[in-house]
Amino acid sequence: MKQKFVSYFKEKWQDYASFILMIIIIFGMMYHLMELSNCELNIPLFYMGGDDMGVIVNAKQFTEQFWNLTCDRLGAPYTVQYYDFTSSMMHNSGLFIMKIFAVITKDAAVAMNLTYLSIFFIAGIISYFVMRNIKINCWVASLSSAVFALSPYMLFRNIGHIVLTECYFVPLSILLCIWIYERDDVLTLDKDFFKRKINYVALFFTFLIANNGIAYYPFFTCFILMVTAVSKLAKTGKIKQGLRGVVAVIMVCFFVVLSILPGKIYNIMNGSNAAAVDRSGFEQTELYGLKIAQLFMPLNGHGWYDKYIDIYNDNAFLVTENSSAYLGILGMIGFIVLMFCLFTKRDSLLKKRLACLSELNISMVLLGTIGGIGSMFAFFVSPMLRAYNRISIFIEYVSILAVALLVNELIRVIKDNKKVVSAWAKRISLVLTGCIFGLMCLFSIWEGYPQLATPAYDTNKMNYISDKNFVENIENSGEAGSMIYQLPYHEYPEYGPVNDMWDYHLYIGYLHSKTLKWSYGSIKGRDEDKWNKNVGSMPIDKMVSYLKEQGFAGIYIDRRAYEEEELTTLEGSLKQILNEEPMISDNENLSFFKF
Repeated sequence: MKQKFVSYFKEKWQDYASFILMIIIIFGMMYHLMELSNCELNIPLFYMGGDDMGVIVNAKQFTEQFWNLTCDRLGAPYTVQYYDFTSSMMHNSGLFIMKIFAVITKDAAVAMNLTYLSIFFIAGIISYFVMRNIKINCWVASLSSAVFALSPYMLFRNIGHIVLTECYFVPLSILLCIWIYERDDVLTLDKDFFKRKINYVALFFTFLIANNGIAYYPFFTCFILMVTAVSKLAKTGKIKQGLRGVVAVIMVCFFVVLSILPGKIYNIMNGSNAAAVDRSGFEQTELYGLKIAQLFMPLNGHGWYDKYIDIYNDNAFLVTENSSAYLGILGMIGFIVLMFCLFTKRDSLLKKRLACLSELNISMVLLGTIGGIGSMFAFFVSPMLRAYNRISIFIEYVSILAVALLVNELIRVIKDNKKVVSAWAKRISLVLTGCIFGLMCLFSIWEGYPQLATPAYDTNKMNYISDKNFVENIENSGEAGSMIYQLPYHEYPEYGPVNDMWDYHLYIGYLHSKTLKWSYGSIKGRDEDKWNKNVGSMPIDKMVSYLKEQGFAGIYIDRRAYEEEELTTLEGSLKQILNEEPMISDNENLSFFKF
């Protein structure tokens, strides 16, 4: 037994050591760059009132109920049904992870923070196993996967776009393409289909991919699978070979439909609601398309080339969220390599793999670029997917994978070089190669880090504690389960900021309370939202009278939404009508008038 263990350890120790190294690199770079020494897990890393607020609300829901598609403490005097907002049903993998953290910690802020921080480790781990599956050296896989795990794209998106930051299944999409490209046994429709274990693995991959990335990542995966299928068909002339990619596409689509089925059933029973999410107009695909220049445009000049970044961003057209497309040092090298690989011979396994990646790479560029295939799809088929720049994370991964393959080949050549007689000379060459590549990877992570990925710890803590104390005071001043009307009326979702009040600041009341019911949150286009809008437009005296009749316990005001004169008039009128001084939060952002 002992001998078996020793033999196993000698064979596998490098795998375990390289895996641990990757985890250490990811944690160490995060700790340093994100200044995690200032982090308090019970304070949200991001608390700006934008999309980040929707994430912590999901975590709050998971601490109180099973899932996040309904809420009986929002949309008062009604309840909220989120079935119109289909993105709520299209990133179930990330929500499942958040649910686990919420159940364990029973704290929304902690659950959100752990969900976010875990993304980088999960991305690295999956990438590592993908690279090991295609026989890349464990140390090369470790370093390359750490670079992917801390990609500029993911850090730029952070918690606000957590549904896109959760791109840890992108490596699985690429692996499916490689399997279909290289192997004849994956997803081949024959009598032995269910006898091959690899097919169950591939189908499980399609399930994971379909429940990640709010339609974008499944769509991009289907696209590259079709590219692979066409490539395989063209090279072999066999329809059966091309059909394997189609099978994968069908399975991804099947699981996507399955995930949004509750929403479709709800729409059949309650009527469709086109107003809920406005994606009208193909022109938005031009606005949010990929720009090739931005694949090479850093997010952070580190004081060296900030001037040039600013010149481009201030003068170039259509600079939007597509600035997150930067590939990083390693990604740029890989991208250039893959462009050259389009024109090289394919007479070895390495060259064939690079050819596969180069075909995927150029196809993805053509899909995502402004005026490209994505724009034509939006014009002729559907404009519901508008931000094709988000395919850049797929481009980044195939680019990193290309570099990993080249370094892996270099290591193989050094090991197999019979001209170098001395074993020590080989070891020194391998160590030097590893050190140079390791330093390149660390530099790539540091250089690509966007400054906005570092949380504003002090500001977040001050506002979070102020809001928490304020809402708790409201809750303690009245009866459990009381209804609170919120001003200003604000459409949900995606209405946009009003003065200094960001889109989802009105979630603060729900987030920090235990039993209170809040008027904000009804889906626009539904009757509940129309009721809220009607009440919000009433003269203040009639509003107070009506809300009392409806059983509301008070009016909550987000003062950031009002100009100073407007706020003075509003609060002055309420003081006069109610003969009551308001509660005011410590940061003076919020006030509350009790009936």
